[in-house]
Amino acid sequence: MSNHTPGTWEAKDQWGYIKVHSADNGVCVIHGLDSKAQANARLIASAPDMLDALQAIVDAFGDRDSILIDQCKAALNKAKGIK
Repeated sequence: MSNHTPGTWEAKDQWGYIKVHSADNGVCVIHGLDSKAQANARLIASAPDMLDALQAIVDAFGDRDSILIDQCKAALNKAKGIK
């Protein structure tokens, strides 16, 4: 699996920034409190959960030939830095 700080990640408003952090000391700070920054923070915070969900789909159905499985595999490879 990819090398990332595991969840649980949270996104919180803090002093004019959005701070995305995990209990394991992973921190990402996004400037601004506008709706785009908030959407980016939520996406970053949910990434480990989505990565786990995609891996579970591929583990369960990866032997099937489908566009959905191909999309899941492509997203996993992108997250892992595999081209």
